[in-house]
Amino acid sequence: MSANSDIDETREGSPPIAARRCRLRPVVEGGVCLAMAVAILRLWLLEGLPVPCRISGGSMAETLLGVHREVVCADCGHHFPCDAERSWQRPNAVCPNCGYAANSVASYPELNGDLAWLDRASFRVRQPRRWELAAFRNPGRADQLAVKRVVGLPGESVQIRHGDIYVNGRIERKSLAQQQAMALLVYDANCEPKLEPLPPRRWRPDSAVSGWTAANGIFRHPASPSAEAVDWLTYHHWHRLPGPPGAVEASPITDLCGYNCSQTRREEDVHPVADVLLSLRLVETEGRGALILRATDGVEDFQVAMYFDDRQSWFQVSRRGLAIPGARGDIGLNRSTPTIEISLIDQQFLLALDGRTLATVPYERSGVPCPPATPLAIGVQGLGVALADLRVYRDVYYTRPIGYTARWALDAPARLSDDEYFVLGDNSPISDDSRTWPGGYGVKANLLVGKPLSVTILFPSLRWFGW
Repeated sequence: MSANSDIDETREGSPPIAARRCRLRPVVEGGVCLAMAVAILRLWLLEGLPVPCRISGGSMAETLLGVHREVVCADCGHHFPCDAERSWQRPNAVCPNCGYAANSVASYPELNGDLAWLDRASFRVRQPRRWELAAFRNPGRADQLAVKRVVGLPGESVQIRHGDIYVNGRIERKSLAQQQAMALLVYDANCEPKLEPLPPRRWRPDSAVSGWTAANGIFRHPASPSAEAVDWLTYHHWHRLPGPPGAVEASPITDLCGYNCSQTRREEDVHPVADVLLSLRLVETEGRGALILRATDGVEDFQVAMYFDDRQSWFQVSRRGLAIPGARGDIGLNRSTPTIEISLIDQQFLLALDGRTLATVPYERSGVPCPPATPLAIGVQGLGVALADLRVYRDVYYTRPIGYTARWALDAPARLSDDEYFVLGDNSPISDDSRTWPGGYGVKANLLVGKPLSVTILFPSLRWFGW
């Protein structure tokens, strides 16, 4: 009689087959994991996918810093980096926030350039994108790596006009994230001058009977339900004058960079900048009414009115006093103290809330920009508000570099071949890049090495520890 059954062929005294397999499994899995780890290690380190490197120059400041000093302004307390590699022409550094010119840098130690990792995998699977950082072999020196920002892609025609990038004859606009990545701080209201005699405040009410008050970086305005007129708080840009202490002169924001503040610069090499960004935090609102933000480049004037009541909140963008029908919608507050940003950059007005773009209004500027000394203002109508963290930024202004012969894209468009990129440094006045290379302006695709991933961009405080 036969029957189907499992047959145990295990000899007496030996472990069952299943038990032996259980014991072998960890060994096999460990061997596989070890092999994978060795392969990944070889691929990433020996073949150089993420390669650690130090930034050695200042051409990408303040996005990436070379050897520098971290200076603390003796007047307003603002922290700012100073180039420590180029020859010093001044004994003191001028604070880019308040203009205080007696900041001695000798007492501050030199810090290493920023630490970055070169991700060599990114550009093997895709092409670099516009406004993205890229590391490549210097076209003039193949043994030298350089890091710049990609502004022109293969097959395009690139030209620089009034500090902006034009591609195939049209201005190239940035997204909010790209604006934030390239923005340079102009003034932080949390860092006001404290040494006597005090200069005039940057943010000042337009009216002598205004309800605006300021203390410890907080700007307040009480609710006034019967108010019909807008009560304006306007940003006044100025620079300090040599001579009597406290003397200032109203002027437009310029392309002077704090990183280069120890370097002398001829007046004709300094350019007014019309492209600005305002960031603030809405701490509280009271009552019903409108918070109005205004930005102008001297030619165009934009306002966004943000309306608040007990049931809803919404916004309306206006240009030259006329409401734009398609530029309105719900604000949709996601938290109690949202960050609001407006910008007038690359001939585009942008409104954002907590990093979320609510509206963009592109426009074509008629004529050359003529930025005023009062490019930004904040108004209230009926609404009570408390505002904090008021910060003014500017965009990178591309110009003729100082100390280099400018050859390309400034007087005439530069036409790229099907495997070339046009690259520029964020620190435009001192950067040696596609504008200046004697052998040609394009970076060939085969010279690309990878995408820099900066540790100190993610963790800025590490700069203080010399990373």
